[in-house]
Amino acid sequence: MYMYEEETTLVWNLFGLEMSPYAGFVGIGALLGVIAFCAVGRKLKWTAVLCTLLLGVPLAALGARAFYVLARWSYFAEEIGFSSFFRAQNPDSDFWGAARGGAFWGAVGGGALAALAAGRLTKTKVSDLLDALAPAAALALAVSRFGEYSIGEGIGPDVTPPELCFFPIAVSNEWGEWKYALFLLEGLTALVIFLWLVMKGKERTGGYRARAFLILYSACQVLLEALRRDNFLRWLFVRVSQVTCGVVMLFLFVFAVIRWLKRPEAAGRTRRKNEAEKMSAARVIFCGAAFLLLTGAVVALEFAVDKSPDMPVATAYGLEALCAAGMGVSVWQVAMKN
Repeated sequence: MYMYEEETTLVWNLFGLEMSPYAGFVGIGALLGVIAFCAVGRKLKWTAVLCTLLLGVPLAALGARAFYVLARWSYFAEEIGFSSFFRAQNPDSDFWGAARGGAFWGAVGGGALAALAAGRLTKTKVSDLLDALAPAAALALAVSRFGEYSIGEGIGPDVTPPELCFFPIAVSNEWGEWKYALFLLEGLTALVIFLWLVMKGKERTGGYRARAFLILYSACQVLLEALRRDNFLRWLFVRVSQVTCGVVMLFLFVFAVIRWLKRPEAAGRTRRKNEAEKMSAARVIFCGAAFLLLTGAVVALEFAVDKSPDMPVATAYGLEALCAAGMGVSVWQVAMKN
């Protein structure tokens, strides 16, 4: 997720703090996320919940900013310097201006570190805290996505058919050009993930919700990020969020395989293996190969969108959607089954 830093519309001024429309959405999303975390984690130790919140809010903010700065390393290192870590592009901006340049994956990392530290300090299972944080992150993300329109972000490709030039399908800019309202689609996607985690994952433990959130969000965002036509983070022509989604899914897959290999039967410590273990080995190999092939296909399709005049853009994105879904299914079959 990319949080644009050029915000000028002022909603209110409270004790010198200028609050823009997008900052208001982010604040509301964070507040709803806190409420969701407390509700989902109501059976956990109150000390663990409080400790996670006290650590999670600042670490999530710092993580979001750190990811953003690292993604724009050359810009900060060469043009404005790392002294502006807590500033926006404007040298006269303050700490709150820096909040306008952050990345969602950095916030996820900060929240995970907070859960790890809180779990150790309060002797609570880290997986339980992560399971409570997952729906909160999805809800906060959904609200933030809905607010992206106020800063001109979350915009998709041009809308060609005139009959589709209306809200909520599309939005127009100051030049009268109609673009797909991708911010609404991304917000609704995050909201659906939130509802699924709350309803379907409530009886699961051991990090089930956290893993499900990472897989579902990553698989969806591989396509949604490809559709963005705004100020998304990039390394040359590579979209940072897409790469991060792939790395996250690969990490979950490898972590699940390592856990599976530690089982005596899977490691070959017993002479006989039952049929279930043989099927588990086959599933791991098949899903791993499928994930790598589909990842390569997504990379190829990204090039095809820009370089291949023979492939229609709609066809390329349709195939990319299928590949992204296949990547998620491949990881799910291993990470959620072992």
